Amino acid sequence: MGVTSQSLSDQLNCVFNLFSRLDSAGVSIGSEMSGGVSNVLVENVHIWSSRRGVRIKTAPGRGAYVNNIVYRNITLENVRVGIVIKTDYNEHPDERFDPKAVPVVGNISYTSIHGQRVRVPVRIQGSAEIPVRNVTFHDMSVGILDKKHHVFQCSFVQGQVIGYVFPVPCKNLDLYNERREMVKQSTLQNISDIDYSF
Repeated sequence: MGVTSQSLSDQLNCVFNLFSRLDSAGVSIGSEMSGGVSNVLVENVHIWSSRRGVRIKTAPGRGAYVNNIVYRNITLENVRVGIVIKTDYNEHPDERFDPKAVPVVGNISYTSIHGQRVRVPVRIQGSAEIPVRNVTFHDMSVGILDKKHHVFQCSFVQGQVIGYVFPVPCKNLDLYNERREMVKQSTLQNISDIDYSF
C-alpha cells in the first residue's frame, strides 16, 4: 500500500471485451490509491450486464491523486450506472488512516462512449472537500432505460462537454461545439443533482 501507481508502463491499455458480475464494475480505479494513480488509458472495452461500467472511487483518508485518466471507445450494455466517480467511498482497511489526507481528482476524459439500456449513464459525485476538476465528455450517446429521471448526475464537478453528448449533460459543465469554441460557460460547478432513488 502507498506504492505509486504513476505511469503504469506509461499507460495501462485495456483492449478486450469484458464481462463483470452484477455486484461489481467493469473497470475500477481505487479505492486504494494512496500512492497516486495517473497516466492511465482504458480503451476498446465492452461492458455488459454489470452494476457499474467504469468507476473511480476514493475518499478522505486515501490521499494522493487520480490524474490524467483517459477512457476511450467504451461500450455499455445493460449497466446500472455507466460512468462513476465517487469521492466518499468510505471503506478503509483499518482505523489508522488520516482523515485529513484528501485526494486530488482531475484531468479525466471520456471519448466515444456508447451503449444502450443504461439506467444512469453518468454519476460524478465530487464534494466541497474533494471536487472533481477538468472532466471532459466528447462523442457520447448512451440509450437510457428511464426518461423520467435526470440521468446525467453531477456534484462539485468542473469540466466540459465537446460536441454532441446524450443524455443531456449536467449544468456543472461548460459546453463547447465540435470546433472547440465555447457555447456556454457554467457557473454552477458546486451544485448537486445526485439521486440514488432509482
